[in-house]
Amino acid sequence: MGTAYKGNAMHYHSVGQNILPTSSKYKYKSGYFGENSKHGNNRTRNIASPDNLSTAKDFYNKIAHGGKEQTINSDTKITKMADGTIITMRTKSSSDGTPVVDINIKPSSHTGGVKSQKIHFVQEGD
Repeated sequence: MGTAYKGNAMHYHSVGQNILPTSSKYKYKSGYFGENSKHGNNRTRNIASPDNLSTAKDFYNKIAHGGKEQTINSDTKITKMADGTIITMRTKSSSDGTPVVDINIKPSSHTGGVKSQKIHFVQEGD
């Protein structure tokens, strides 16, 4: 039996290969998705949505497509990409309770320009 890749991909993907489908739907500029958070740190980002959990899952599924996913518990999934990037999805952040996707490109060999960042998916209007 062969290895199964996230999203039924036929081969192992790098995060750089997933930029186009992800950036076309989510604001992407200079390696970052979404907006700068009120904390003023470029690495901490916000994406606002009327259904923040659904939006977070959609984003995670696009950016982690073709990776090797591991379920840690009912709230946390970790996907390792072919280039070494680690993408973590948590349904509840410990800091503010919002869904969060963390992109760690430190070990990456093919980022496609994506920078390390933690994206909180906040309710629109908050």
